[in-house]
Amino acid sequence: MKISTVYRAELSNRCRIDSSYYLSEGNIAIRLVEAAIKRSPRYIHLGDKEVVTVWQPNRNILVYAGDEEESVPYLQPYDILEFLPEPRAQLSSHKNPIDKLKVPSGTILQTCSGRNLGPLVISDQYLESFVFGSDLMRITIDDPDTRFYVYAFLNTWVGQALLHSSKTGSVIDHLSADDIRDLRIPVFSEKVFEDASALMKKSHELYSQARMELVHCKEEYCSAIGTYKTTAPLRNGWNVSFKNIFNGNGTRIDAAYYDWTTLDAIEKLRAVGGVQLSTVAKTHKPGGRNKTNYVEKEYGLPTLSGRQLLQNQAVGLKYLPKSSSEKYSSFRLQKNWIAYPADGRVEGRLGTPVIITENRDGWFASGHVGRIEANPGIHPGYLYLAFSHPIVQAQLSAVACGSVVDAVYPEDVEKFILPPQIGFEYDRVTTAWEMISKADSLKTEACQLLLQQMNQ
Repeated sequence: MKISTVYRAELSNRCRIDSSYYLSEGNIAIRLVEAAIKRSPRYIHLGDKEVVTVWQPNRNILVYAGDEEESVPYLQPYDILEFLPEPRAQLSSHKNPIDKLKVPSGTILQTCSGRNLGPLVISDQYLESFVFGSDLMRITIDDPDTRFYVYAFLNTWVGQALLHSSKTGSVIDHLSADDIRDLRIPVFSEKVFEDASALMKKSHELYSQARMELVHCKEEYCSAIGTYKTTAPLRNGWNVSFKNIFNGNGTRIDAAYYDWTTLDAIEKLRAVGGVQLSTVAKTHKPGGRNKTNYVEKEYGLPTLSGRQLLQNQAVGLKYLPKSSSEKYSSFRLQKNWIAYPADGRVEGRLGTPVIITENRDGWFASGHVGRIEANPGIHPGYLYLAFSHPIVQAQLSAVACGSVVDAVYPEDVEKFILPPQIGFEYDRVTTAWEMISKADSLKTEACQLLLQQMNQ
């Protein structure tokens, strides 16, 4: 049984009588913030319309684009937490309020609906090219120093707990614009304000630069390879001889496995010097379901799921005990490995690669994550670009199997034909991922600075 003291004034001011509210981290955060405001020279009120604008588009029915219709790429709310999110769909440019669904760089985007609501990001040059629905709150702060200070505070556990404390909903949690406008953020001193803001600003700049560099590297690499998959409508059908099915041991009868456009693209890769993945790297994936014993953060090491692997801000991390690190050694990740979700949905993020960076070296990942380890002399930047190539991703989609959840096995992945190694500056790729790691460290430093002031 959990017990907490609740003051009468709290009951009157907050108009809540549910015990879960007063036992939550949010209630602890509210008390900490109220005490901090009393000893701070000033605070930022997110309801101050002269400083902050909080809004979200009206709930609308999004209209998806038809074939050959002018369109814009659409991201779902939790896509914004990923390193390089890909559009889930294309929205019609003429049947949606596109101007209201876009977000300019510098806008704080707050997830406001779902089981894990709370995480937020600042829009950058990469996100400017997408549109978003009404489940993302927009927070606009013109003054950049104030914007990054607010962003830093809301990323601390106190800020997240404050946001969660206001959530409503029986099945799906929700935050409203008024919930955010009610928040007050203490400014402990002008020096702390400037230092936290500067750290978060530098983090945001590094992260934005790194993302755009990765985009440019992918585009330049694909252009240099010069081999593309034919975009023909598969609904027109194609012929597959019985002999081809029989030569494949008769284990696959699904149409995707025999997609002629993918087979044609593989032959094109071979023609320009493509190589089998097994000749340049080792592929492995922990087998079976290992019995896990999760512990609190301070006693464990983080373990990533397939979805969390792709997130710059991993939501809902779980921790395996440090004392059992040898037991879970097969689940450990190493720096410069390529990792990808090996179980999921083909139309989702299955097979999307990331490079394991310094800040995640030694973390664990579940048995739903595949690993690619470069052979000596093979640059991890090359493996990342090669595995990201559309033709390689098409091969992955073709071999994935499963009724509800699709799976990709290492035995199939190692047979993939990769684009050849060319005269490309692969250090640009690893440097960009290192910048992402550095940006994460700066962000953590800014949050820790504010938490230290909070606990004084």
